Amino acid sequence: MAQPLKKLWLTLLCLMVLGAGLPLQADMVCAADKADKAGRTDKAGTTAGAKKAGNSDTRGLWLERARKNADFMQGKASWYGGSFHSGATASGVPYDMYTFTAAHRTLPFGTIVRVTDQHNGKSVMVCVTDRGPFIKGRIIDMSYAAADRIGLDTKGVSTVNLEVVSDSRGKPLNDAQAFFVEFDSAAGAERYGPYDNFADAAALQQALAVAHPKANVVLDDKSRTESAQKPAP
Repeated sequence: MAQPLKKLWLTLLCLMVLGAGLPLQADMVCAADKADKAGRTDKAGTTAGAKKAGNSDTRGLWLERARKNADFMQGKASWYGGSFHSGATASGVPYDMYTFTAAHRTLPFGTIVRVTDQHNGKSVMVCVTDRGPFIKGRIIDMSYAAADRIGLDTKGVSTVNLEVVSDSRGKPLNDAQAFFVEFDSAAGAERYGPYDNFADAAALQQALAVAHPKANVVLDDKSRTESAQKPAP
């Protein structure tokens, strides 16, 4: 029993170290999103905030746009890394090609998007932290880690579907849903959660990266928690 307990404490220690940093990054992204919205105006000079009559939650605006414009939700995806690694992003969060982030031209910073490759059916959750891509026909530019998860790292460009699953605070749009972390271990399939915020699930995913590099953040109904575990804080 000593060895399993040792592994559990090592995992919890990783969570304490990494989890402290990711919420701070999430706060930076949210602050950048507020500044981004404040400075964005339409052709008539009206800000998005004014259109919502004081309501800072603008998710209804871009969800309505998504329903009316199919091109907003499907198109070409690419990825960026290399010389961009550790550089600045439009949200102010340093770019880390080994985390699950992406650049989008209009979605609020902090928004979580599920990207699904139309050719192989693989999907991944990413957090919008940057602006782009700026090449005609492309709708999202993903980190290397996200691209690798869906097999885009070798192709460079692929056709994908986008599904917005959270608001700019990383909270699921559907109140009945939450984020979970899934991975395979020697004991079989394991699931941790539920997490009401993407940053918390991402912290666990990153903490498990060395031992379980294929650990994946998924969105599911909160009611499906009978097989899930949740590490102690």
